[in-house]
Amino acid sequence: MVAWDQAKGKQNSGNGNNRKEIKRLTLANGDTRIRLVGDVMPRYCYWIVTKEGKKMPVECLQFDRATETFNNSAEDPFKEIEADVYAEKPQFAYVCNVIDRADGQIKLFDLRSTIYSQIVDYARNEDYGSPADTETGYDLTIKKEKTGPLPQNVKYTIIPARASKALTAEEQETELFELDKIFKRQTYEEQKQWLLDNTHLFAGAAGDEFKPAEEVDDLA
Repeated sequence: MVAWDQAKGKQNSGNGNNRKEIKRLTLANGDTRIRLVGDVMPRYCYWIVTKEGKKMPVECLQFDRATETFNNSAEDPFKEIEADVYAEKPQFAYVCNVIDRADGQIKLFDLRSTIYSQIVDYARNEDYGSPADTETGYDLTIKKEKTGPLPQNVKYTIIPARASKALTAEEQETELFELDKIFKRQTYEEQKQWLLDNTHLFAGAAGDEFKPAEEVDDLA
């Protein structure tokens, strides 16, 4: 995983053991106040819609989590699929732990690229620093505004708290979701076999604005 103040910007082109206990942050229209905790996991995923209407993410193996870059020479089973079966590009799918200030609970946050970029800008700014730092970090308010009638007509604005606020001892001891275990990365062989077994169930593209619903699992 990557520290917020070391993270890169948006790049161009697994199941948890206790899945029922996983909670994801939902952004309603208006303000949502959070505190980042721990590091961010870089990921790009292909979003698949099945004929049954289920949406699921499958990680792009050409995206290197450690370097946050694409390696077009790396093996990718999706590049071997006929275009009439699936031809979508992988999408931004970074994820992190946050404290939802509305209820004080740890939740997974599936980041939008525009939100992520704003957070990284603050994290790299010497006047602010990393918002996830346990001592000098600060809360963030995410303002969600509708700008039109379509689902993608949404604007997200990050507003940092005016003052730093150290995490309490209780907050520092709170158990985080283990991102490496929840979002396991398939091998080329595992992903290719999964595609061979399941591409006949694909229905079409998920769309640029798709984000995983709480009940959707990653592949193990």
